[in-house]
Amino acid sequence: MKLNRKQSIYFVAIFGLFTMLGRFYIEPYLAGQYWISIAIGGYCLVILWGLTQKKILNFEEEYGD
Repeated sequence: MKLNRKQSIYFVAIFGLFTMLGRFYIEPYLAGQYWISIAIGGYCLVILWGLTQKKILNFEEEYGD
């Protein structure tokens, strides 16, 4: 599966939104240990990096034939 540029942008926006909402939801339960939230954010960035390296997410310009 390979997403085009527009689909990749939408995927990253939705992924980021749900990641932020999830982190804001669990932060009160972390009892001041914000490094866990930072680690979750870093892990999510690694997931996005991996999807880009596997060419599932595509941010290159598409040119007509």
